[in-house]
Amino acid sequence: MSTSSPVLAARGLTKHFRAGHFRAGGRRVNGRPPARAIHAVDGVDLELHRGQVLAVVGESGSGKSTVARLLAQLIPFTGGQVLLDGVDARVRGRRAFRAYAQRVQMIFQDPFASLNPVHPVRYTLTRALRLHRRHPTGGTLRGAELEAALTELLERVHLTPAERYVDSYPHELSGGQRQRIAIARALAADPEVLLADEPVSMLDVSIRLGILNLLADLRDRLGIAILYITHDIASARYFADRTTVLYAGQVMETGDSESVTQEPLHPYTRLLVASAPDPDDLAGAGAAAVRDQGTGGEPPSLVDPPPGCRFAPRCPYARDLCRSETPALIEVAPGRSAACWGYSDRDDRPDVGVPTGSATSAGEAAA
Repeated sequence: MSTSSPVLAARGLTKHFRAGHFRAGGRRVNGRPPARAIHAVDGVDLELHRGQVLAVVGESGSGKSTVARLLAQLIPFTGGQVLLDGVDARVRGRRAFRAYAQRVQMIFQDPFASLNPVHPVRYTLTRALRLHRRHPTGGTLRGAELEAALTELLERVHLTPAERYVDSYPHELSGGQRQRIAIARALAADPEVLLADEPVSMLDVSIRLGILNLLADLRDRLGIAILYITHDIASARYFADRTTVLYAGQVMETGDSESVTQEPLHPYTRLLVASAPDPDDLAGAGAAAVRDQGTGGEPPSLVDPPPGCRFAPRCPYARDLCRSETPALIEVAPGRSAACWGYSDRDDRPDVGVPTGSATSAGEAAA
C-alpha cells in the first residue's frame, strides 16, 4: 500500500436520498409524516493516490456510481468529508466548484449520452479548454494555440491524425472513439484525479482492453490518480492496484487487487469471484460453488436496511452476532481489511474459513 498522502480521500462518506413520506403510521412532524430515506452510501472510506488505480467493485445497486458522483461533488453528500490533499474540499458556490473540477474530473459510463449530439468534437473540446486552460497572457486560447491544444488532446487519447476526428459528430464515431473523446475532454483540465464510472461497460468487448490500456498509460505518464468503478472483478485484477468491494452502500473488503481477487476474505467477495466467468471452467464449477454456498436471494432494502451486517441475509456463515451488530473493517493482514465478524476475536464469531497465512487471523487473535 502506498505510503504517500492521498490526493483525494473520503472519510465516512454518506448519502441518503429522500424517498417521499410514509403513507401510514409513524410520528407526524409539523402535520406531515416523517420522510423516508434511501441509504445509498453509508460511512465509506476511500483513498486515491497519485499514479495508482483504485477499483470499487460491486453488483448493481451497491452504491458504486453514487460514490463517484459524491467524489465529483455532482451531488451533495449527507455526511462525512471529501479531502483534497488533506484539506476539506466541500464546494460552496460556482467558483469553488470550477476550481475543484479543474483538479477532479469524471468520465461517465455512456459516452453517447455524455457528449452533446448536436456539436462536433471541436466544440466539445474547445469549450473544455476555454473553461480550464488559460493563455500565458491571461486570456483564453485562440488561433494556433487552440488548434495545437486540440491536436495534443486527441493525440493523448490515441486519435490520430487529429484532423480526421476534430470536426466529427458523436454519431459518426464508434463507441470506443466516443469514450476516448470523453477522456480527452476530462484531460483538458489537466486533472490530478479521474473518476471513471464503468468506462468500458457500454463498449464492445473487443475494444474494452484498449480503453483500459489508455487509462493505464495516462496513469503512468501523467501520474493521475484513477477511481475505476466496475461490476467486473476480473477487470479490477487486471487494471487496478487496489480494490474495494462495496455491498448495499458499505465497504465489505479492501486490499491489493491480486490478493482480493485470488484470496478473497469476505463471503461476498468470494461470491463475486465465484460468479465471474472463467473460460477454463468448462464444467461450471464456479456456478455450482455459488449454489452450494446458498448465497442466493436479493440485496436488502436500502430504505429499511437490516440490522447488523447487510450481507447477513445472504451469507451462509451468518450467526446471531452478524444479524444484530454491524462489523467494522478488521485488519486481517497488512494492507487488507474485511468487514466480517469472522475475523474478530469474539467467541461467538462465525467460522468463515480464515486464510492460514493471515497475520491477524481470528484463531491467532483468540490465542
